[in-house]
Amino acid sequence: MITTTDPAIESHLLNAVPLKSAWRWGVPAFALPALLLLLALGDNVPLFYFINRITPHAGDSLWIHLSLLADGLLIIMFVLPFLGRRPDVVWQYVLATLLGGIFVQSMKESFSALRPPAVLLQDSFHLIGPALQNNAFPSGHTTAIFILAGLVCLHQVPLWIKISALLIAVLVGLSRIAMGVHWPQDVLAAATGGWLVAISAVWLSQAWPIGMHIRAQRAFALILTPLAIWGVWKLWQDLNHVYPGTDWLKVSLLVFCLAWSVSGQKRLFSSGH
Repeated sequence: MITTTDPAIESHLLNAVPLKSAWRWGVPAFALPALLLLLALGDNVPLFYFINRITPHAGDSLWIHLSLLADGLLIIMFVLPFLGRRPDVVWQYVLATLLGGIFVQSMKESFSALRPPAVLLQDSFHLIGPALQNNAFPSGHTTAIFILAGLVCLHQVPLWIKISALLIAVLVGLSRIAMGVHWPQDVLAAATGGWLVAISAVWLSQAWPIGMHIRAQRAFALILTPLAIWGVWKLWQDLNHVYPGTDWLKVSLLVFCLAWSVSGQKRLFSSGH
Protein backbone atom coordinates (compact mmCIF):
# COMPACT_ATOMS: atom_id res chain seq x y z
CA MET A 1 0.00 0.00 0.00
CA ILE A 2 1.30 3.46 -0.97
CA THR A 3 1.51 5.95 1.86
CA THR A 4 3.04 9.42 1.79
CA THR A 5 2.37 12.71 3.48
CA ASP A 6 2.36 14.60 0.15
CA PRO A 7 -1.00 14.39 -1.72
CA ALA A 8 0.66 15.53 -4.97
CA ILE A 9 3.09 12.64 -4.79
CA GLU A 10 0.30 10.19 -4.04
CA SER A 11 -1.64 11.30 -7.12
CA HIS A 12 1.40 10.67 -9.34
CA LEU A 13 2.10 7.28 -7.79
CA LEU A 14 -1.42 6.12 -8.65
CA ASN A 15 -0.92 7.00 -12.32
CA ALA A 16 0.64 3.64 -13.30
CA VAL A 17 -1.29 1.05 -15.30
CA PRO A 18 -2.95 -1.82 -13.38
CA LEU A 19 -0.80 -4.75 -12.33
CA LYS A 20 -2.56 -7.17 -14.70
CA SER A 21 -2.52 -4.82 -17.69
CA ALA A 22 -1.19 -6.19 -20.98
CA TRP A 23 0.88 -3.02 -21.24
CA ARG A 24 2.78 -4.08 -18.13
CA TRP A 25 3.71 -7.64 -19.12
CA GLY A 26 3.10 -7.87 -22.88
CA VAL A 27 6.62 -7.10 -24.10
CA PRO A 28 8.55 -9.55 -21.87
CA ALA A 29 5.79 -12.14 -22.41
CA PHE A 30 6.59 -11.98 -26.14
CA ALA A 31 10.32 -11.21 -26.20
CA LEU A 32 11.51 -13.80 -23.66
CA PRO A 33 9.79 -16.83 -25.29
CA ALA A 34 10.98 -15.56 -28.68
CA LEU A 35 14.55 -15.44 -27.35
CA LEU A 36 14.34 -18.94 -25.88
CA LEU A 37 12.84 -20.31 -29.10
CA LEU A 38 15.55 -18.61 -31.18
CA LEU A 39 18.27 -20.15 -29.02
CA ALA A 40 16.61 -23.59 -29.01
CA LEU A 41 16.35 -23.65 -32.81
CA GLY A 42 19.83 -22.26 -33.33
CA ASP A 43 18.51 -19.63 -35.75
CA ASN A 44 20.32 -16.60 -34.38
CA VAL A 45 22.79 -16.26 -37.27
CA PRO A 46 20.28 -17.07 -40.09
CA LEU A 47 17.83 -14.53 -38.66
CA PHE A 48 20.60 -11.94 -38.41
CA TYR A 49 21.43 -12.44 -42.09
CA PHE A 50 17.76 -12.23 -43.08
CA ILE A 51 17.14 -8.95 -41.22
CA ASN A 52 20.52 -7.43 -42.09
CA ARG A 53 20.03 -8.07 -45.81
CA ILE A 54 16.52 -6.60 -46.11
CA THR A 55 16.93 -3.51 -43.92
CA PRO A 56 19.37 -1.69 -46.29
CA HIS A 57 16.41 -1.11 -48.64
CA ALA A 58 15.19 1.53 -46.16
CA GLY A 59 18.50 3.41 -46.43
CA ASP A 60 21.44 3.62 -44.03
CA SER A 61 20.45 7.10 -42.85
CA LEU A 62 17.20 5.85 -41.32
CA TRP A 63 18.95 3.21 -39.22
CA ILE A 64 21.73 5.59 -38.16
CA HIS A 65 19.20 8.16 -36.94
CA LEU A 66 17.12 5.53 -35.14
CA SER A 67 20.20 4.09 -33.44
CA LEU A 68 21.27 7.56 -32.31
CA LEU A 69 17.97 8.01 -30.45
CA ALA A 70 18.97 5.31 -27.96
CA ASP A 71 22.60 6.26 -27.44
CA GLY A 72 23.25 6.66 -23.73
CA LEU A 73 24.74 10.11 -24.30
CA LEU A 74 21.63 11.40 -26.08
CA ILE A 75 18.75 9.65 -24.35
CA ILE A 76 19.30 11.67 -21.16
CA MET A 77 17.69 14.71 -22.75
CA PHE A 78 14.29 13.04 -23.07
CA VAL A 79 13.67 13.38 -19.33
CA LEU A 80 14.30 17.14 -19.27
CA PRO A 81 10.73 18.17 -20.24
CA PHE A 82 9.41 16.30 -17.18
CA LEU A 83 11.50 18.31 -14.70
CA GLY A 84 9.18 20.39 -12.55
CA ARG A 85 6.14 18.71 -14.11
CA ARG A 86 6.22 15.00 -13.39
CA PRO A 87 8.45 14.13 -10.41
CA ASP A 88 7.31 10.50 -10.65
CA VAL A 89 8.64 10.14 -14.21
CA VAL A 90 11.94 11.82 -13.32
CA TRP A 91 12.44 9.59 -10.27
CA GLN A 92 11.51 6.48 -12.25
CA TYR A 93 13.94 7.50 -14.99
CA VAL A 94 16.78 7.90 -12.48
CA LEU A 95 16.04 4.53 -10.91
CA ALA A 96 15.70 2.86 -14.31
CA THR A 97 18.99 4.34 -15.49
CA LEU A 98 20.82 2.92 -12.46
CA LEU A 99 19.14 -0.49 -12.75
CA GLY A 100 19.59 -0.58 -16.51
CA GLY A 101 23.29 0.19 -16.22
CA ILE A 102 23.75 -2.65 -13.74
CA PHE A 103 21.78 -5.03 -15.97
CA VAL A 104 23.65 -4.22 -19.19
CA GLN A 105 27.16 -4.10 -17.75
CA SER A 106 26.80 -7.24 -15.65
CA MET A 107 25.38 -9.19 -18.60
CA LYS A 108 28.03 -7.93 -21.03
CA GLU A 109 30.83 -8.80 -18.62
CA SER A 110 29.34 -12.20 -17.81
CA PHE A 111 28.86 -13.34 -21.40
CA SER A 112 31.57 -11.37 -23.26
CA ALA A 113 29.79 -12.32 -26.48
CA LEU A 114 31.34 -11.46 -29.83
CA ARG A 115 29.52 -9.19 -32.25
CA PRO A 116 28.86 -10.07 -35.92
CA PRO A 117 31.98 -8.25 -37.27
CA ALA A 118 34.14 -10.47 -35.04
CA VAL A 119 32.50 -13.69 -36.23
CA LEU A 120 31.31 -13.24 -39.83
CA LEU A 121 33.16 -12.43 -43.02
CA GLN A 122 32.85 -8.67 -43.50
CA ASP A 123 31.61 -8.91 -47.09
CA SER A 124 28.86 -11.35 -46.06
CA PHE A 125 26.71 -8.76 -44.30
CA HIS A 126 25.90 -5.05 -44.34
CA LEU A 127 27.90 -2.98 -41.86
CA ILE A 128 27.17 0.65 -41.00
CA GLY A 129 29.78 2.47 -38.95
CA PRO A 130 32.66 0.98 -36.93
CA ALA A 131 33.14 -2.79 -36.89
CA LEU A 132 32.53 -3.29 -33.17
CA GLN A 133 33.86 -6.59 -31.87
CA ASN A 134 32.99 -7.38 -28.25
CA ASN A 135 30.29 -7.25 -25.56
CA ALA A 136 27.36 -7.98 -27.82
CA PHE A 137 24.89 -9.46 -25.32
CA PRO A 138 22.63 -7.65 -24.60
CA SER A 139 22.26 -4.58 -26.81
CA GLY A 140 22.75 -1.45 -24.71
CA HIS A 141 20.90 0.79 -27.17
CA THR A 142 17.92 -1.55 -27.24
CA THR A 143 17.87 -1.84 -23.46
CA ALA A 144 17.86 1.95 -23.12
CA ILE A 145 15.03 2.53 -25.59
CA PHE A 146 12.86 -0.24 -24.15
CA ILE A 147 13.36 1.22 -20.67
CA LEU A 148 12.15 4.55 -22.01
CA ALA A 149 9.24 2.98 -23.90
CA GLY A 150 8.36 0.94 -20.82
CA LEU A 151 8.22 4.03 -18.62
CA VAL A 152 5.82 5.56 -21.14
CA CYS A 153 3.59 2.52 -21.55
CA LEU A 154 3.39 1.81 -17.83
CA HIS A 155 1.57 5.11 -17.29
CA GLN A 156 -1.97 6.18 -18.06
CA VAL A 157 -1.31 8.00 -21.33
CA PRO A 158 -3.23 7.98 -24.65
CA LEU A 159 -3.04 4.76 -26.64
CA TRP A 160 -1.40 6.39 -29.65
CA ILE A 161 1.50 7.54 -27.48
CA LYS A 162 2.04 4.01 -26.15
CA ILE A 163 1.92 2.49 -29.63
CA SER A 164 4.32 5.13 -30.96
CA ALA A 165 6.78 4.56 -28.10
CA LEU A 166 6.70 0.80 -28.60
CA LEU A 167 7.08 1.12 -32.39
CA ILE A 168 10.11 3.38 -32.01
CA ALA A 169 11.66 0.93 -29.55
CA VAL A 170 11.18 -1.97 -31.97
CA LEU A 171 12.69 0.04 -34.83
CA VAL A 172 15.69 1.01 -32.71
CA GLY A 173 16.20 -2.66 -31.87
CA LEU A 174 16.07 -3.51 -35.58
CA SER A 175 18.54 -0.70 -36.28
CA ARG A 176 21.21 -2.47 -34.24
CA ILE A 177 20.87 -5.52 -36.50
CA ALA A 178 20.61 -3.35 -39.62
CA MET A 179 23.90 -1.67 -38.67
CA GLY A 180 25.51 -5.09 -38.33
CA VAL A 181 26.66 -4.73 -34.72
CA HIS A 182 24.17 -6.91 -32.82
CA TRP A 183 22.52 -10.32 -33.12
CA PRO A 184 18.75 -10.87 -32.85
CA GLN A 185 19.35 -12.59 -29.49
CA ASP A 186 21.01 -9.41 -28.19
CA VAL A 187 17.97 -7.36 -29.15
CA LEU A 188 15.39 -9.76 -27.72
CA ALA A 189 17.30 -10.06 -24.43
CA ALA A 190 17.60 -6.28 -24.24
CA ALA A 191 13.88 -5.76 -24.93
CA THR A 192 13.04 -8.21 -22.15
CA GLY A 193 15.54 -6.78 -19.69
CA GLY A 194 14.80 -3.16 -20.50
CA TRP A 195 11.07 -3.58 -19.98
CA LEU A 196 11.56 -5.47 -16.72
CA VAL A 197 13.86 -2.70 -15.54
CA ALA A 198 11.10 -0.17 -16.30
CA ILE A 199 8.62 -2.28 -14.31
CA SER A 200 11.08 -2.47 -11.42
CA ALA A 201 11.70 1.28 -11.50
CA VAL A 202 7.97 2.04 -11.35
CA TRP A 203 7.54 -0.37 -8.43
CA LEU A 204 10.55 1.06 -6.58
CA SER A 205 9.31 4.62 -7.06
CA GLN A 206 6.02 3.62 -5.44
CA ALA A 207 7.66 1.78 -2.56
CA TRP A 208 10.36 4.41 -2.04
CA PRO A 209 9.10 7.84 -3.19
CA ILE A 210 11.94 9.82 -1.62
CA GLY A 211 13.24 10.88 -5.04
CA MET A 212 9.98 12.66 -5.80
CA HIS A 213 10.45 15.32 -3.14
CA ILE A 214 11.43 18.77 -4.29
CA ARG A 215 15.01 18.76 -3.01
CA ALA A 216 15.75 15.53 -4.82
CA GLN A 217 14.05 16.83 -7.98
CA ARG A 218 16.18 19.97 -7.87
CA ALA A 219 19.31 17.85 -7.52
CA PHE A 220 18.26 15.75 -10.51
CA ALA A 221 17.67 18.91 -12.57
CA LEU A 222 21.11 20.26 -11.68
CA ILE A 223 22.72 16.98 -12.71
CA LEU A 224 20.65 15.95 -15.75
CA THR A 225 20.52 19.30 -17.56
CA PRO A 226 24.28 19.87 -17.93
CA LEU A 227 24.75 16.13 -18.50
CA ALA A 228 22.37 16.23 -21.47
CA ILE A 229 24.26 19.20 -22.96
CA TRP A 230 27.61 17.47 -22.40
CA GLY A 231 26.26 14.27 -23.99
CA VAL A 232 25.37 16.02 -27.25
CA TRP A 233 28.72 17.81 -27.28
CA LYS A 234 30.49 14.49 -26.74
CA LEU A 235 28.55 12.86 -29.58
CA TRP A 236 29.41 15.78 -31.86
CA GLN A 237 33.11 15.92 -30.99
CA ASP A 238 34.12 12.30 -30.53
CA LEU A 239 31.45 10.04 -32.03
CA ASN A 240 30.43 11.78 -35.25
CA HIS A 241 31.87 8.89 -37.25
CA VAL A 242 29.46 6.50 -35.51
CA TYR A 243 26.38 8.57 -36.43
CA PRO A 244 27.32 10.51 -39.59
CA GLY A 245 24.85 13.05 -40.90
CA THR A 246 22.91 13.37 -37.64
CA ASP A 247 24.06 16.79 -36.42
CA TRP A 248 20.67 18.39 -37.13
CA LEU A 249 18.89 15.73 -35.07
CA LYS A 250 21.25 16.06 -32.11
CA VAL A 251 20.98 19.83 -31.96
CA SER A 252 17.25 20.10 -32.69
CA LEU A 253 16.37 17.50 -30.05
CA LEU A 254 18.56 19.19 -27.46
CA VAL A 255 17.11 22.65 -28.19
CA PHE A 256 13.55 21.28 -28.16
CA CYS A 257 13.98 19.40 -24.86
CA LEU A 258 15.79 22.29 -23.16
CA ALA A 259 13.18 24.80 -24.32
CA TRP A 260 10.35 22.55 -23.16
CA SER A 261 12.01 22.15 -19.77
CA VAL A 262 12.41 25.87 -19.05
CA SER A 263 8.99 26.57 -17.53
CA GLY A 264 9.05 23.38 -15.46
CA GLN A 265 12.53 24.06 -14.12
CA LYS A 266 11.61 27.66 -13.40
CA ARG A 267 8.65 26.44 -11.35
CA LEU A 268 10.83 23.81 -9.66
CA PHE A 269 13.45 26.29 -8.47
CA SER A 270 11.10 29.18 -7.70
CA SER A 271 9.03 27.13 -5.28
CA GLY A 272 9.35 28.21 -1.68
CA HIS A 273 9.63 24.64 -0.34
